[in-house]
Amino acid sequence: MFCGLGDEGRSLLTIFLILIPTAFYIMGLMEGKKGYYLFLFAILFHALSIVLRGIEIGRVPLTEKHDNISFMAFAMALTYWYFYSRKGMKNLGITALPLIAIFMFVSTVYAPINTISPFLKTPWFYLHMFFYFVSYGFFGISACIGLHYLFNGGSEYESLQYKGAIHGWIMLSIALVAGSIWFFVAHGTYWLWTSKELWVALTWFFFGLYLHARFINGLKGRPAAVLGCLGFVIALFTYFGVGTVIPSPPTQF
Repeated sequence: MFCGLGDEGRSLLTIFLILIPTAFYIMGLMEGKKGYYLFLFAILFHALSIVLRGIEIGRVPLTEKHDNISFMAFAMALTYWYFYSRKGMKNLGITALPLIAIFMFVSTVYAPINTISPFLKTPWFYLHMFFYFVSYGFFGISACIGLHYLFNGGSEYESLQYKGAIHGWIMLSIALVAGSIWFFVAHGTYWLWTSKELWVALTWFFFGLYLHARFINGLKGRPAAVLGCLGFVIALFTYFGVGTVIPSPPTQF
């Protein structure tokens, strides 16, 4: 499909296929059914771009930052769609759609990489990456719901933020289990306390404590919403900051 293009041409085509749904996500902010249909078109084209990327490289596109961030945005889009259509959160797009578009744009900053380390050729790695970025999708939309609550009120929104974070935490837990098995298969140990693994563990513990306090001790309202949003900030720093701001050995996510 892409064999007639050089490396630079394939990279430009990949970026172009990302920018198209980005534009339609933004246009999804339009009021009424027109905006909803534009959002649905963005999801469909985004899914197509992921499929085409997988065909191009001959594997599931979850092994480097360009593809990971695009999939993270796709997970956020599907999560937003769920809360929009099933929970009736019609105003959530004001924060969610710009966030999704920002992540789509950020994915184009990283050049597509078509090679893969032999250590990654195991289903456990792909399971780890899939659930890891699905958890980011839930955390991101949960934070958007929390922001909506902080600015507009409505106790039901804070409750939905909490429920979204629960799903994200469960997905992250599955990702950590799958990642530990993959790491043992590839390196002979289940865990290394590098800065990357430390911050992943901190993210997991932070959300665990937030959810525990929310459920057991009755932490509710604005303090709970702020903590839920802060958890997403910590998760973003874990992905983007560790290895950039904080030195870390090379990792695959």
